[in-house]
Amino acid sequence: MDIPKGLFKEYDVRGVYPVELNEKIAYYIAIKIGRKIGRRALFLGYDNREGSIKIKDGVIKGLRMVGVDVIETGLGPIMLPLFLSYKQRSYGICVTASHNPAEYTGILTYNEGVTVKPSDIIDDMKPRILSSKRKGKLIKRDCSEDYLRYISRNIGKIPLKIGVDSMGGTTGSLAKRLFNKVGSSVEMLYDKPSRTFYGKVPEPTKKNIVDLSKLVKRRRLDLGIELDADGDRVAFVDEKGRFVDPMTIAMIMIKYLGYKRIIATVSCSRRLEAYADVKYVKVGRPFIEKKLVGGDYKFGVETSSHFYFGGYYPFSDGLLGGLLLTSIMAENGKSLSGLVAEFPPIHYKNRKIRFSTEAERYKKLLEIREKAAKYGRVNRLDGVKVLMGGGFMLFRESNTEPLIRVYYEGTTKKELKRIERAVEKIVG
Repeated sequence: MDIPKGLFKEYDVRGVYPVELNEKIAYYIAIKIGRKIGRRALFLGYDNREGSIKIKDGVIKGLRMVGVDVIETGLGPIMLPLFLSYKQRSYGICVTASHNPAEYTGILTYNEGVTVKPSDIIDDMKPRILSSKRKGKLIKRDCSEDYLRYISRNIGKIPLKIGVDSMGGTTGSLAKRLFNKVGSSVEMLYDKPSRTFYGKVPEPTKKNIVDLSKLVKRRRLDLGIELDADGDRVAFVDEKGRFVDPMTIAMIMIKYLGYKRIIATVSCSRRLEAYADVKYVKVGRPFIEKKLVGGDYKFGVETSSHFYFGGYYPFSDGLLGGLLLTSIMAENGKSLSGLVAEFPPIHYKNRKIRFSTEAERYKKLLEIREKAAKYGRVNRLDGVKVLMGGGFMLFRESNTEPLIRVYYEGTTKKELKRIERAVEKIVG
């Protein structure tokens, strides 16, 4: 039995439990990871999915088999093992499938807080048991207070009323502790971990903020914060219960936190260019993290509500993003809607084109490349991006699913509509 090649995505291992990724496969994968990193201590955490709970023991067993000491941070957001990975200059693993539906699980590997691609650490698909004379130790450690102290160390009092929706993921108790720590009152939604995420896909999007919006309006809160299953993504609603586009959140942070040079993925709004010097990179965590490590950039953003703060560490952190935004509100005495009003509206859309096979997707992308070139200057950094006036359209392959993601933006509603018509002609 070979390890299924389809599990290995661009920057993690991910699949449906137990059909694609199960305890036995996770065990073999962990052996390969352990062999590659050598006898160094590794920090490991996991989310609350059924698959993650099931396979994490296989991961631990495989690592220990080849002599790796495993320091288990337990059930919690991805930031906990990555925080220690960064501070201790070591490896970290989180057993999670992030924002994917409940039936998925995955294995994400980091080194010093930066993503390690599966292709860089796993040499082949052959399952092998190569034990070490020395069996690795298993040590359990709660680092949550160290983490909370670190991210709040330079933050003053934030006397706000905050609603937090953890979507049945791993951030519920930590979010309450964090915001209570800085003087906020907190009302929680779906704060108890649920293996089914209360029937939702645990992704912080406009579609998923309905319950949070109602809570904010009903309880007259200052804002609402929604976090994905493992806590590295965050979305916001203002005091009127309205979803705030992540690109507008990025502009607020750029202005009020004083960022002059930033990293953004190619799918991000071109509006950012009016507020900072933007370095565009491919979509995906590793491309932003590597730029932040160098120290030339202190902020990174993705359209998927990932926010990166290089002054802390290179990986994205939804709780830290929420903390910094609320500190901006408190320090400047402004409501979230007041901050939003300082920036131009975002006229932006995205959609997905699904395929049954990778071959079908590839054929369609070739067709799109040919048609798109007729509409403007093409950038091929990541997929096909066509600059059209002040806007753009982008067609790129997903790193995690058999689909093409389509993004498009106009500076006005009229321009957006014009670009949307071009997108329809191209995709057919």
